[in-house]
Amino acid sequence: GMIGPKGGMGSSGVVYIRWGRTTCPNGADRVYYGRGAGSHYGTKGGTSDHLCLPETPQYKNYYSSLSYLPELYGVEYDLDDGQTSLLRHLFRADMPCVLCSVSTRSKMIMIPARYECPSDWNREYSGYLMSEAEHEQRFGRRITICVDETSEPVPGSGANTNPSVVCFMRAVCNGLPCPPYEANKLLTCAVCTQ
Repeated sequence: GMIGPKGGMGSSGVVYIRWGRTTCPNGADRVYYGRGAGSHYGTKGGTSDHLCLPETPQYKNYYSSLSYLPELYGVEYDLDDGQTSLLRHLFRADMPCVLCSVSTRSKMIMIPARYECPSDWNREYSGYLMSEAEHEQRFGRRITICVDETSEPVPGSGANTNPSVVCFMRAVCNGLPCPPYEANKLLTCAVCTQ
């Protein structure tokens, strides 16, 4: 067959979610900001992901009241463990998020258990690994997210509605070598681009 005309240069760049903030770091552009969302901690179905829903959703003209449809709830920080004051100002507040774009880089990784990036990578932000807490009423597994260490609450939130909740993660010395890992130490993370 015939060969078509040569296409133009493709665009490059990476996108990532900055959990806990509504602004992007220097050098990154904000695509949109909004609120963290996920399935209710007490449901057996729904999504295992945390999503960054835009602040202003768009709907088509369809409704459904079927009881078995999966539902999304706001993500709430559940951080008060009685032992640390780290991010305690966020306890029971809702989590904002922002989708950031960096056009000058082509790769993005989230490194668990490290707050620094490799020397040839750029750190977009660092923070703490968070996921759903262990509890007898919490049935599902949730994806692990890297929540910014300078996180903010959604203004006016903090009612402890316990929708979809996240808390710190820690290492256990069972299959993980201790040292270098330390039992009960909160695990850090970094989002890096190159």
